Amino acid sequence: MRARRLAAGLAAVVLGLAGPARAQEISLSLAAGSVFAADAAYRQVYGGSGLALEGNIWFKLKVPLGVAVGLGRLADDGFAVPMDGGEEEYPVEFRRTSVPLVVFYQVGGKAIDVRFGAGLGIHSYRESWETVDLVHEGHKVSFRLVLAATYALLDRLSLLCSVSYDSIRTGAGSPLAENADVGGVQLLGGLSFRIF
Repeated sequence: MRARRLAAGLAAVVLGLAGPARAQEISLSLAAGSVFAADAAYRQVYGGSGLALEGNIWFKLKVPLGVAVGLGRLADDGFAVPMDGGEEEYPVEFRRTSVPLVVFYQVGGKAIDVRFGAGLGIHSYRESWETVDLVHEGHKVSFRLVLAATYALLDRLSLLCSVSYDSIRTGAGSPLAENADVGGVQLLGGLSFRIF
């Protein structure tokens, strides 16, 4: 809930800056895809890729620079096994909510635009074991890299493809691995709607 309030607040700030900054373009993108985990322990439990959903507001200035803010959600399910080599399997689920805030540089032509960006991701994650009373959760801020491309279908509607990378170290306390990285490469596809 805190991440949603933060995303709504950041989106309001970005939209509020549109007038004074003489925005060239504001667009909203909605996309879905997978996150391919960077950490071997995560891949062993969850299989390495989970369903990811993300929405972003892209605010581009008259110059080829802009700011994007969004809200993302990752859901993954898997099975943990005892580290002593036992036969038992424990169903586990992982959920992550992310608020990306990125500064980007845009290049492109009439139909195709490419955006290179870097910034921060504010993440809230929770790993829960379904058959035992065991939960590990936390909040992290991490560096984020983004490459996004759009292809115009209509005047205000475009196809979107994006690749982003986050490294999200959980630190101590996770029952699966010490300081596990629950980030990785996120590959998404979807649509972008130009508001103006």
